[in-house]
Amino acid sequence: MGKVTKYFHSNIFNKSFEYHLLKPDHPINDANILYVQDGNDYLELGEFEEAYRSCELASMTNWIIIFIHPGTSEERWQSYHHKGQLFNKYIDFMYEEFMPSVEQELDVKRISKKGLLGDSLAANISLHIAARKPEHWTHLLLQSAAIMKQDIACIAGLKEAIPWNVYQTVGIYEDEFVSPITNERLFIYTRNRELHEVFQRKKVNVHFSEMAENHLWEFWKRDLPSALLFFLKS
Repeated sequence: MGKVTKYFHSNIFNKSFEYHLLKPDHPINDANILYVQDGNDYLELGEFEEAYRSCELASMTNWIIIFIHPGTSEERWQSYHHKGQLFNKYIDFMYEEFMPSVEQELDVKRISKKGLLGDSLAANISLHIAARKPEHWTHLLLQSAAIMKQDIACIAGLKEAIPWNVYQTVGIYEDEFVSPITNERLFIYTRNRELHEVFQRKKVNVHFSEMAENHLWEFWKRDLPSALLFFLKS
């Protein structure tokens, strides 16, 4: 399992995105694919490769993990927040350009599991990517999703049955977090409890945990092995 760095030129954005792949060196017939938003942060701050090696994933030979990053902090907010000017464009980019191209290049015959992993606003965009075409996804791994009532309403408005396995974790002190971009208090803990209630009403298979944590990468790094094991076992 080796990491490969590549570049993808988007016509939608008229720019190139750097992305990374963790995948086996041999061909894969039946793959489990995980798309990681905030990909560079997960590799550097979240120490994703260390988390991967620390759990049972290291013995799996059919996993492909794709790390994509939106750019600067400003580009991230514009792409990942539903009020951002690039929000819908980013979802279009994922479905119309990036995912089809990457999966064609991977040349796998079958995808058994297909998931999204994200922290904070990266969890929000993961939620909305999945909501665009719910049937395309089996797993969502959401760490401290920075969501608002409009985002929750989007999920509540989906058809009754959503075929997802969801790992949702949040810190009980995260209502205090204030966005460095908008200076808004985001009430992340409260909103995640509301989203969890929607998941339950939709009969989603959801693993929800509240921890005595703040909105910090140290929290998500410690939690990451559990999220990956959920993807492996559910």
